[in-house]
Amino acid sequence: MKSYATILCGLLLLAPAAAPAVKDPAGVWEGTLKTPNADVGFVFNLHRDADKWAGEMDIPMQGAADVPLKDVKVDGAAISFAIAAPGDPHYEGQLSDDGKTIAGNFSQGGGSLPMELKWKSAPRVPAQAEANSGEIQVLEGTWEGTLETGGPTLHLRLNFTKNSDGSMTGTLDSIDQNANGIQINTITRKGDTVKLLVKIVGGSFEGRLDKDASTMQGNWSQGGGDLPLTLHRVKAEKKN
Repeated sequence: MKSYATILCGLLLLAPAAAPAVKDPAGVWEGTLKTPNADVGFVFNLHRDADKWAGEMDIPMQGAADVPLKDVKVDGAAISFAIAAPGDPHYEGQLSDDGKTIAGNFSQGGGSLPMELKWKSAPRVPAQAEANSGEIQVLEGTWEGTLETGGPTLHLRLNFTKNSDGSMTGTLDSIDQNANGIQINTITRKGDTVKLLVKIVGGSFEGRLDKDASTMQGNWSQGGGDLPLTLHRVKAEKKN
């Protein structure tokens, strides 16, 4: 008769191997990007949104907060996400075995720099995104204005596009800085007052729309300061 030890060994050999621990990058992560000009601190909030991954980004020194991440992907220990900003900024990294660090690279405009992220806390509840509101369809088209900063003069272009479902999206171009396609996160209108929020640069605009909807006169706010900004609608060129 076979011994109990032999029988037990046979059972162990037939038993399935223990499943590896599932890597979970959910949480608030902090990291510093060491650039030639300055060290830039980042905060990333990674979390599940129903059946997919999502996230937001803060850049405290720029006043940017709750900037939505896009294309957030988690494949085992591999983590990647992108930011809707000029130069296609994106991050790719690997989660450590203990789940406390992510080693990777931040890439933008063809360049790449190492950046390690450290886990700080459980994921925070994302701030409720403010929806576009009011009769904003009248803004459709291109607007331009000049921002006198006391240093370099910045020429700005705003592009408002009406989608097939009637909703509006907008982008900001800073022409002198070669920064194009910066996402305008919120567009609201109440009466003649138009408000725009640009999270990635921590900036906002509030202005008054004139009667023929050709000018918006107001102020650009960023970094705790306000500067006057008047935006003029650019007339579309007539097609032959």
